[in-house]
Order: sequence, then structure tokens, then C-alpha cells
Amino acid sequence: MNLKVYIIFLFLSLILVSGVTTDERYNVPDYGGEIMHYTLRYGMLNVGKATISITDDSLSCGDHIKAEARSIGIARFIKSITYRFESCMDTITGLPINAIMSLDDRRFHVYNETVFDHHSREDSSIVHSQMSGLHVVPKNIYDILTSYFCFRENYIPLSVKTGHDVVFKIYIADELWDLRIRYAGRETIKTRYGKIECLKYNPSTVAGNFFRNDDDMTVWFTDDENYIPVRIRLNLIVGSINGHLREYQKPTNKYSNLILQE
Repeated sequence: MNLKVYIIFLFLSLILVSGVTTDERYNVPDYGGEIMHYTLRYGMLNVGKATISITDDSLSCGDHIKAEARSIGIARFIKSITYRFESCMDTITGLPINAIMSLDDRRFHVYNETVFDHHSREDSSIVHSQMSGLHVVPKNIYDILTSYFCFRENYIPLSVKTGHDVVFKIYIADELWDLRIRYAGRETIKTRYGKIECLKYNPSTVAGNFFRNDDDMTVWFTDDENYIPVRIRLNLIVGSINGHLREYQKPTNKYSNLILQE
């Protein structure tokens, strides 16, 4: 199975020709102390849990971002999955300093550490992969986690205003990939704490093994200054997976301990 497709399907279950590109520098994300817990459902079954967190680690690398996903319940007996992504984000530039990827489903295991050098070359960056060695890549390249937080901080309001797609060039699984995110309008969703106004986005998917089209993923972000991803849906070739924000933790935030209902 193509590794890139495998990662996009299972990890983003957590979570375009012209458009807004990410070549320019914008505000560095400030989501320190944020923890998001998700429940993943296939139909009526709970099939997985996922957590994304960002903590201050200034003594080591800057902001430490960690994302974990694992199968639960009956799904664990069918396919036991444990995925972990980590990234150290430079608090000055918002770019990745290093990243870790660990994927394990019993039969398929990958572990890789990647170091990013954005300073040695003026016209490009250098990536050192534990698995494949040195690579020269486009200047100021992102990984999957730093691009996610940069998108929330800078590009959601910009894309709503212009109506253009956002295109991130990221380095993941020893490959360069264009992650394209399209604004799909506003929608109000129901939660146990009332209705929440949201902004809808369609990140690009890969048609083939899991998806019929390249827009079969939808993410709902709160329509406020936090842009919290409260719901995720993947329309698969067979059925769909829905991710619900089970708990949100951050001091003084009104969405703390938010639990979504179907």
C-alpha cells in the first residue's frame, strides 16, 4: 500500500490550481497548552481515539507538538493501529526543527526522525531523514503538524476573505506533497452545549484505495478567534468516518471540556 495514502487516511482521520500559497512569512502560531481529544466513529461504532497537543519546550526545541491516534473497541481486534507524530516548532519562524513519525498496525511498522535545516542555504532548505539521508527541498518547508497550526493561525481568515484555496508544500514520509485546503462555507452544528457557528474546509484527499474523489474530507472549525476543529468527516468508498471533539483543554477557553453529540 502506498505509504503516503496510508498516512493521509489513518492520521488525518483525527483531523486547485490557483490559490493562496504559503511562501510568505506570517504570524507564528500561539496555541501553547492546547490539548484536543477526539473520538472517531464508523457508523454507530466507536473505532478510534486521537489527541493533538502543543506544549512549551523552550529548553529543548521550542513548541512541542504531539499527535497520537489509536484504534479502540472492536476495531482494535480487526486492525490494531497506533500512530504518533511529533514536531518541534521554532517559536520565531513557526517552521519545524525536527519531527518524529511512528506508525504501527502490527504488520506494518515505520519509525523515522527528520531534522530540518532552514538556514544553511539561501534558496532552499535541507532535510535529514533517518531513513533516507539528506534531501534538498523548497525553502521554509513545513511538516504536517506545523502546517496545521500555521493554517489555523494565518490562513483561515485569509481564505474566507479571498475565497481561494490554501496550498501547503509539506515534507512527510520522505516525500514532498502539496496539501490543498478549500474553504466550503459556513455551517451551524449542534452540540450538547448548544449550537456552534463553524467554517467548513475540504482538505485534499487522494482518490483510489479509500476515497472516490479528491475532496472527500471535511473539517469544521469554530467561527471565532480560536478556529478549533470540532468535527471531521471522511467520505470513504464504503461508508464514512466521523471525528468528534470529545474534550478541549486550554486555560480560560470557553470550549474547555466540550463534548459533541451526534
